[in-house]
Amino acid sequence: MNGHDLNKSLTRIIHNRYYDLIIADTLRYIALALISLFVPIYLLKLNYSIFIIAIFELILFIGAIVFHFILLKNINKIQVKRAMIISYIMDIVFYLFLYNSEIFINKWGPYFFLGILSFINIISSTFYWTAHHIYFFNSSDEKNGGQRLGMLNAVPVAIGVVSPFLGGVLISKYGFHVAFFISVLLLVLASLALLFSRGIKANIYIDIKKVFDFNYDIKNWIYFIEGLNYVATVFIWPIFMFVMAIKIVSMGLIYLFANTAYSILTYLGGKISDQHGSRLIGRIGSVGHSLSLVLRALSENVLMMSFSVTLGGFFGSLMHVALDSGFYKHSHEKQGSAIMNRELYMHLGRISLIFLFLFLLLFFEARLALIFILFFAAFLTFILNFIIQEDKSIID
Repeated sequence: MNGHDLNKSLTRIIHNRYYDLIIADTLRYIALALISLFVPIYLLKLNYSIFIIAIFELILFIGAIVFHFILLKNINKIQVKRAMIISYIMDIVFYLFLYNSEIFINKWGPYFFLGILSFINIISSTFYWTAHHIYFFNSSDEKNGGQRLGMLNAVPVAIGVVSPFLGGVLISKYGFHVAFFISVLLLVLASLALLFSRGIKANIYIDIKKVFDFNYDIKNWIYFIEGLNYVATVFIWPIFMFVMAIKIVSMGLIYLFANTAYSILTYLGGKISDQHGSRLIGRIGSVGHSLSLVLRALSENVLMMSFSVTLGGFFGSLMHVALDSGFYKHSHEKQGSAIMNRELYMHLGRISLIFLFLFLLLFFEARLALIFILFFAAFLTFILNFIIQEDKSIID
């Protein structure tokens, strides 16, 4: 390749919305993967009870529904790139608050501090996902959506594959503050990477009937279970490892193998969904991921946990890329309503599981409640296999 061809190739990459999104998402993923797994653990170490932390999560999910709607109604004015950058800035603020948690807790009290954290997290997550969805819609089409989504999911995880393990090492050796500081620096870089990217002019509107979309209730159940599954793997599982007295560095090591499997399979799954449809890999992924949740609930040591999480990375990647690529493929013409529909039912799934967890904590010790939630999530994830078989609205 001569210099002229190289310059043309670099120009296509640098000034391409899709590659801009990959670069920014990769930096963001590395920053968040260093510490996000351990945030519930950090709150536990600040002497918050599991019950209070679960209420914190519940407030996040309820607030997110409201803020997603508000943001989608105003995204044309705010603009997509600006919303994405705001989300990165709020992530930085979130970690700075955690970094200085003792100062703020002494000043405001533990519950007001947690409320502020919740508000910051709601802003960062809703701004990010709303902008991210629109950004991806405008950098892909119906034909290549699966492969592009697979690459978008795979590249950050592949590059940041050691981030959870590195985060565990940093926390174990130097404490949480060092990990928070490094995450903030990476998020600053991510913000700068996106700052120089091309803007997107969005024309988003919301049809309330299509948000609730009772005509396609099977699709709504898919989103509901997908959201519920998120809580089981991202919130319940780290707390379970903590309750089982797994060391933080071991937690990071457990995810090293899982992320490797996830990065490979999510890219291949995206290509398969474009070429052969997403129904089969979605069903295989849901059954396999269900098994991984059962094994997590039965795990009592690091080896068993590593196996079950790696299995989850393998099959979970197939399940999520099938469902997400179907969402993007069939929602180009109704972006605002489709995004709000998905976020509404996913958050209702998350809220429902948190409510169930809180109810169980009233009657059982934390370990039993956590095990029950993992089994319950495994059961519904298995049921998802049959729902995917029946859906005609986002599954091909």
